[in-house]
Amino acid sequence: MSTPSNPVNSPEHTPDSTPEPQAGGTPDPQAGDVTAENAADILAADDTDAAESSKTSRLTRRRLLTVGGLAAAAVAGGAAWLTLRRTNSGVVGAAEELPLVIGGDICAAPLYAAYHQGYFDDAGLNVTLARTQRTEDTKDALSAGKYIGAPGIFFSWLEPIYNGINAKLTAGFHSGCLELVVNNDSPISSYADLRGATIGVPSLSSSAFAYFSIGLAKAGIDVDPEHGDITWTTIDEDSLGTRLTNGDVDAIMGSDPAPLLPVFNGTAHVVESNESEPFCCSVALNGDFVANRTDDAKALTEAWLKGSDYLAASEANRKEIAKIEVDNNYVAADQSLVEQVLETYGWEASATAFREAIEPGIEDFKLTGYIDSSISAAELADTVYADLGISR
Repeated sequence: MSTPSNPVNSPEHTPDSTPEPQAGGTPDPQAGDVTAENAADILAADDTDAAESSKTSRLTRRRLLTVGGLAAAAVAGGAAWLTLRRTNSGVVGAAEELPLVIGGDICAAPLYAAYHQGYFDDAGLNVTLARTQRTEDTKDALSAGKYIGAPGIFFSWLEPIYNGINAKLTAGFHSGCLELVVNNDSPISSYADLRGATIGVPSLSSSAFAYFSIGLAKAGIDVDPEHGDITWTTIDEDSLGTRLTNGDVDAIMGSDPAPLLPVFNGTAHVVESNESEPFCCSVALNGDFVANRTDDAKALTEAWLKGSDYLAASEANRKEIAKIEVDNNYVAADQSLVEQVLETYGWEASATAFREAIEPGIEDFKLTGYIDSSISAAELADTVYADLGISR
């Protein structure tokens, strides 16, 4: 298995467009065309660029064989020529880049596993990882096509898709990655005790806010940020634990690892989590990509699910991915903490079981008031979920 030195493309990076071959015409060197005469020079130049670039491509054996085969074909072909796309990462073939979001959460492990194990490569997909800023509205960016896909708690996608963003959910990965945490000396022991509390949350569009709003609503607590029973305070995820420990807030909620840091430090404990849910994290894809490139959407989802399978297979695999998360700065946590967290998840990746879980999830989410209580859960589930013909 090959590990990239830095596979993360910045969100500002825009993939080069793929030039169209000009039948019977002359190759355009500026468009990145490869001829028998310039193939060796191109590869040499790109190898130099790649060594100096912070966006080094993944040098898997598949990639090396592919590039080597194409170069050989160009050299051996005499007057024949091939059109390849050239990027800052070198000659990578004609496939369009498919940027998938990484946001710093441990629970995105299936994406890291699929990427580093080469499952996307096996499916013929040129996937890149795009690190987003905490302040970026990832859902709007995915809807607009800036990103092709993102992992995310499916509850947080219900209201945006209901309100028309251009996205679909295609499968679920695992359970158990959201935590609601209080200090050890706190009198809070249940949702009901949170009435009148000040709660720190990464944002009011976050997965944690969406999910835990359901439990609060079931306890009869109005979660409306403007006039409800909770004072919501938005806090950068890296500061959640500190703000709780300092007493600035009564509770914090978020996705791993941020809310668990004070727990592992021994100063706080988990009051509620989503470990009992059949799924938390899901595959979210751009709606146009699903509609117009259904086969690719299916292949991408299946490769992503294989990443979850890899984690489910053994503790050794989970430790391997934990190291990858830390070594590549995907998460800001010690490897031992990442390993502990990955052992708490339920690894039952599925598309069909995920569709079954959406309807009751929608019924629960109605209680928050963020979607109309009169809407049919079955109809909204059909709107949210894209059936790509995945049988598992």
